Amino acid sequence: MFRQSLAAFLDAVLAERERWSLWLPVGLGTGVGSYLALPVEPPWWLAPAILGAVLAGIVFSRRTPGLRLALIALAAVAGGFVAINLRVLTVATPVVTARQGPVLVEGRIVELEARPGERPRLVLAQPAIAGGAVAPAPRRLRLSLDPDMATQGFGPGDMLRVKAILLPPPGPAMPGAPDHGRSMWFEGIGAVGYAVAAPERLEAADAGSLARWRHRLALRIGQGLAAPEGAIAAALMVGERGAIPEATEENWRAAGISHILSISGLHLGLAAGLVMFGLRFALAAIAPISLRRPVKKWAAAIAILSAGAYMVVAGMDVPAQRSFIMTAIVLLAVMVDRLAITLRLVALAAAAILLIEPEALMTPGFGMSFASVTGLVAGFEVLRPRIGAWRATSGDGWMQRILLALGTILVSSVIATVATAPFAIAHFGRLSLYGLGANLIAVPITAFVIMPGIVVAAVLMPLGLEAPALYVVGQGIAAVDWVARAVAQLPGAALAVPAMGQGALVLFVLAGLCLCLWRGRLRLTALPLLAAAAVAWAVDIGDPPVLLAHEEGRAVAAPAGDRLRLLPPGSPGFVVEQWTERLGLLEAQILARESACRDGLCRMDLADGRSVVVIARATDTLPCATIVIAPRTSLPRRWDCEGLKLVIDRERLARTGSFVVEAGEGDRLRLISVEQTRGLRPWTPAYWLGEH
Repeated sequence: MFRQSLAAFLDAVLAERERWSLWLPVGLGTGVGSYLALPVEPPWWLAPAILGAVLAGIVFSRRTPGLRLALIALAAVAGGFVAINLRVLTVATPVVTARQGPVLVEGRIVELEARPGERPRLVLAQPAIAGGAVAPAPRRLRLSLDPDMATQGFGPGDMLRVKAILLPPPGPAMPGAPDHGRSMWFEGIGAVGYAVAAPERLEAADAGSLARWRHRLALRIGQGLAAPEGAIAAALMVGERGAIPEATEENWRAAGISHILSISGLHLGLAAGLVMFGLRFALAAIAPISLRRPVKKWAAAIAILSAGAYMVVAGMDVPAQRSFIMTAIVLLAVMVDRLAITLRLVALAAAAILLIEPEALMTPGFGMSFASVTGLVAGFEVLRPRIGAWRATSGDGWMQRILLALGTILVSSVIATVATAPFAIAHFGRLSLYGLGANLIAVPITAFVIMPGIVVAAVLMPLGLEAPALYVVGQGIAAVDWVARAVAQLPGAALAVPAMGQGALVLFVLAGLCLCLWRGRLRLTALPLLAAAAVAWAVDIGDPPVLLAHEEGRAVAAPAGDRLRLLPPGSPGFVVEQWTERLGLLEAQILARESACRDGLCRMDLADGRSVVVIARATDTLPCATIVIAPRTSLPRRWDCEGLKLVIDRERLARTGSFVVEAGEGDRLRLISVEQTRGLRPWTPAYWLGEH
């Protein structure tokens, strides 16, 4: 029976030969994910050797279709492994292994972010660290400044000197959480820290540099409009989101329309379409040209150049790159009279990104953008015959066109919401309940008001005549922001959902891919994958941790109902925010120091009757509790205390990093640390301590 089922499955797969190419990025992604999941760094020659052996096998397996198919799939996986391995060898930036400083640092600003109400942050390239305190020095480092330190007048390209404390890049907030330190490492950032004195400018930037021009343009746009409309307009035009207030971003996230803030397919496609149709309309009005020349193809070629310029100005992040590749292929198809909005286009764009920047696989932007686009293209591939039949029977009047446009927006919003939901839950622990309605209002305003205004403003800006166009853009943004604020205030707007682990997310993604990429009965393979994903997610959230602790010991927390209770000081805040999101809790509550702390000891009773004590400063008292944490002192492993199960002192905390404590069998406790899950990889401090 099993052999018959397997044979039937292979026959069905072989019959779908024309769909095989759609699975190329899936194979590449499998190779990238497998590499990143390894606990240790593999030898550089391993991946090319495997790829070479597999390619040789493909050549000599022409008479065995099943084996050949398996080898082709394995070649795609090996290709992804090679791509990420080469990327790691190319980046190869050292990582600061321990706290250093204060030290004098000199470097050139490549990024500057000054969000209202928050500490300004800047990224310095090729930093020179005085006295060789960090050798070899990382390629880049990121520093935060005190709000009272003047940053006015600074911009990308300036050479600065600053006295700062340097720290290793942060690891995951808890085991299984996104590894922000790894993401920074792939950007070349090998250290973070904070300034202890105001920075000093040593050399002004070249006024003609692209980074400086983008920064000046963002300031010009922001000054031309009121807040927060000016900051949002700058984000949509040049990709600089640093000036958008956190409250505004939170409202847009809760409303499910935060994707509008990131330059992606919606913006690039609309901008290129507006340029193409505007040029085509203008050229069509000139009879000697329109009657003798292919004005449609000329307009498409100029639209490609415009889209490329927009991508460069926007900072060339992953959504913008993906969108440019897809937009360029569509417009090239127009130039050769072909239809190109297909799943092959999506697969080609995904494969290109995974080969150029394979680490993008782990970012929420990559997953959410390709999930939505794949779902939309596959969905309308199925709906296209039905839409054609409806138009044939209903006519082609203006009312039918309006209904078709509204129906298309509604269906697109539903598909995109469902397709991106697993990524929103896995990365953010939040699900927007009213995102569908908010998108039905926000997307048309973006398409018909904001983006046309941005294109016109970009054309008029060199002449200094952009003010009327920016006013229109500001009014459109204000309308969308009003929608976001109204939706965010609705009860349960952003539903707190426990985050799923990587295993459950992978199963959900595979189920969606089977549903979108296969045809016929093979789509039914999505059902067992969906069931397995649901079970894996249930396992992930079924047994929440008893305790969570940050690597510096300043944040120690425990779930209590729908809240996260913390001992003071409960910082850093971004770590506490991630804990709250990943556990699906509504809010974090820091206990009052007066009631929780006494004589350098802070105590919290846990929900199951256990207790935790944090020794905040040196003391001769050895407290009695279930769990004792001493981030600044050394302690004996045991002392006279009934019920003591776990002791984490300074030395042990340095080895484990952030950790969670889970309940084991009986009254046992199990500690799971971040360092256990990260392994010895080039983005971890342990790797650069010589332990590799």
